[in-house]
Amino acid sequence: MKNNVAVSIGSVALIEKVNDEYQFFPRIFNAVGGKARNLIQSTKLFIYNRLDECFSINQMVPGYSLELFELLKFKSVPSKRDLYRNLSRIGKNHSFILGNYQQFITKENLVADKQFMDFSSSYFEGKKAAFGALGYSRDHEPGKKQLTFGVSTGINSIPTALTIQNGNVQDKEHFRFMLKTSEAVLLEGSLLIFDTGGNTKENKRLVREKKFHYLTLKAKKVEIYKKAIEHYNNGTKVNVIINEISYSCVTYTKDDEKNYVFFSEKLKKEQLALKERKFKRELEKNKTVLKKTKAGKEIDEFLTDEGTVTTKGILQTRLDEIKNPYLNGLEGFFILESDLNIEPERALALYKDKDKAEKLFRSIKEGTELRPMRHWSKDAIIGYILVIFLTNFLINLTLLRAKDTVIKNTKLLKKYLRKLTLVIIYPPTGFKFQVLANICPEIDAILGDFIKKYREKEIPNRW
Repeated sequence: MKNNVAVSIGSVALIEKVNDEYQFFPRIFNAVGGKARNLIQSTKLFIYNRLDECFSINQMVPGYSLELFELLKFKSVPSKRDLYRNLSRIGKNHSFILGNYQQFITKENLVADKQFMDFSSSYFEGKKAAFGALGYSRDHEPGKKQLTFGVSTGINSIPTALTIQNGNVQDKEHFRFMLKTSEAVLLEGSLLIFDTGGNTKENKRLVREKKFHYLTLKAKKVEIYKKAIEHYNNGTKVNVIINEISYSCVTYTKDDEKNYVFFSEKLKKEQLALKERKFKRELEKNKTVLKKTKAGKEIDEFLTDEGTVTTKGILQTRLDEIKNPYLNGLEGFFILESDLNIEPERALALYKDKDKAEKLFRSIKEGTELRPMRHWSKDAIIGYILVIFLTNFLINLTLLRAKDTVIKNTKLLKKYLRKLTLVIIYPPTGFKFQVLANICPEIDAILGDFIKKYREKEIPNRW
């Protein structure tokens, strides 16, 4: 007799709900499977895993119950070898899959005309991974090889493009790959919003050449900013309030480009405090040297060819007499650039919405647990990241369509999805039956009536 089993069903329901409404998996993986066994089922399992335990492939088969594989429409429990092969097949066919995905979001009118482009990195456990190179580590793991990846996501939070590059590729170079990947799906005249990392003359020229527009942050170079601040001091200031923070702005045009010089007193205070703390930390590093001077003789004499040199060590304790080298007079200022003539308040609001890309990165890295990466082959690495990208699409699409939900991030969503439980009971005699447990208002708002599919329609006395 089989033992009763409790299966976390929330993530399965989310996957199947999107698939039922959009035929998502057949449309994305059409003609990709070939001779591969259970490619779509394996992809669903990979996505389920990212929403649940985040096991390594090596631990999926022993980590999940037979009933879960049945719910995901596997005919039998897959082998680890099959799962590794299917992940690599996804990576090998990533261009075709991503092209199908972009066709899908275009046909479903999910592509926004305002896109946020940003870049991040993740590190490997191991030294021989494809894409692996040493570079600027956003994950504070500078000694480990990494790759860089980029995303473009709409103002509606639906991701539209994914790029993967070696770990030492700079953002300004990576931007060109992102632009090439995105142009197939973006509407003509779309506004691309990106950070200073992608802001170069060549990149902005390419954006305009492809009939898009841009809004970006100007790199904080002292001489350039000081000239812009002169425009600010001599110009007519416009007051802007965003998120209860007050800014003043002066605009001017240079080389057919609109410049928005913003100043915030609150930002200035924060930057001054930050630089003061940094300066104090640097002074703290010199404590050992100063203590040696203080503990030594009050007067030291050194014999030289020119005669005797007398030195006296003095410990300076008043920090306000030392000039902070980190202060440059730019505190509180930042400059946006655009080829469009947008109202200052609208330009600032759009740029601040760039945190949608940052939230997507946070969801990819922390919510669906991208890091660290333990795959080494090129196809497996691409397949792994592409699965996580598609997982976050399903999450964001579900949250976009949900009404009156308090769930706003992946971690909280996973918490509620994992609570929803399907209990499968095997009585001593008779047929098995199942009970859906832990239904809450938050799950109702996300999954709606779809969860009724997993309820036992009737439980007759069958034993």
